Amino acid sequence: MVPPLMIAMEDSILSTQTARMSRTTQCIRLLLIEDNPDDAAFIEEVLKLQDTYATVDVAVVGKLRDGLSCLARRNFDVVLLDLSLPDASSTNSVTRVLAQSPQAPIIVLTGLDDRDTALDALKKGAQDYIIKDSISGDLLIRAIRYAVERRRAESRARVKAAVEREDLIFTLANDLRVPHIGAMRAFDLLVAEALGPLNQEQKNLLGKVKQSSHEVLHMLSNLVHLYRIEQSGQKILALPTDLNRLIEQIIEDWSYAASENGIKVEVHSDLAEPVLLDGKAFKKAMSNLIHNAIKFSFPNGIVSVTSRCEGNWLYLSVKDNGKGMSSHDQEKLFQRFWNDNDTMRHSNGSGVGLYVCRQIVEAHGGDITCISEEGKGTTVTVKMLKAGCTSS
Repeated sequence: MVPPLMIAMEDSILSTQTARMSRTTQCIRLLLIEDNPDDAAFIEEVLKLQDTYATVDVAVVGKLRDGLSCLARRNFDVVLLDLSLPDASSTNSVTRVLAQSPQAPIIVLTGLDDRDTALDALKKGAQDYIIKDSISGDLLIRAIRYAVERRRAESRARVKAAVEREDLIFTLANDLRVPHIGAMRAFDLLVAEALGPLNQEQKNLLGKVKQSSHEVLHMLSNLVHLYRIEQSGQKILALPTDLNRLIEQIIEDWSYAASENGIKVEVHSDLAEPVLLDGKAFKKAMSNLIHNAIKFSFPNGIVSVTSRCEGNWLYLSVKDNGKGMSSHDQEKLFQRFWNDNDTMRHSNGSGVGLYVCRQIVEAHGGDITCISEEGKGTTVTVKMLKAGCTSS
């Protein structure tokens, strides 16, 4: 029978070996920015002798500009940065490295008389500092390991905070929708004079308040829809849908916004039969497009909504003759939370609407594109296969 103490010792040895094997399966990509060849060679030799990681892939450069170039081309797990480089001033180099690669932790290398500079580097974002004359294998590897793990912990904390923030936004948006829906119903009763006659001035005022409430409800609905997409993807329940009627409803929803600025909304459609799609989701997508076209058109402009079939394809386009946008902005148009801070073009104020549009259209197997010219207007087009058809 094996004594219990021996079993415990064997378990301890096995645990240590397992932990070591776990550690040594990791590979670290390290960028060393050091202009002294002797110091660089010594650090490389120390890293070759370590047994904490399976490999340490070291890239060595002697100038900050070369280091920034490396960071622009590759991702590194950690940066060893000399504070006495010929083309940089002490802690300014930390700021420049972080600007180029915010995710890579920085360990600064400094001389005996540079402690104050090293501490200043920590304040500017470096993870740790090492005095060159005291570098040893254990010290260097420990600093690298701690810097990498700290940055990973920070990243996990940021992700957790982002999730919690989105949960809070969803909860607030969802809760705020309920009273706005109630307010919209009350406005409908008042405008319809169900509770008594109104003069024209009262009707105009109620129309403005109703439209403002509708704008807020529209934005809240987009935020709630975005959260649900992020959590479980865009789900589609396709049913035969009268697309012409759906577009008429959307135009009616935004009629006050259009009339207030003298904007005429024209509809052109050759659709004679219902289309198989998720009417509720697709109405949200088209509502975003038509709302944007109205919102960013010039006063007394024209918004054209066109629906047509060509072969097996269904095309829907929304065109305005408003301010348009640059080709650079068009590339970012359907990104999540993007908006143009100067013109707020196609943003709905939140940068959510067109991202939601893209998700809905792509969930239907379609594609959404934009053609725009500054000062001349924008056309957004949705292209989808008709149900039961192939692209051939």
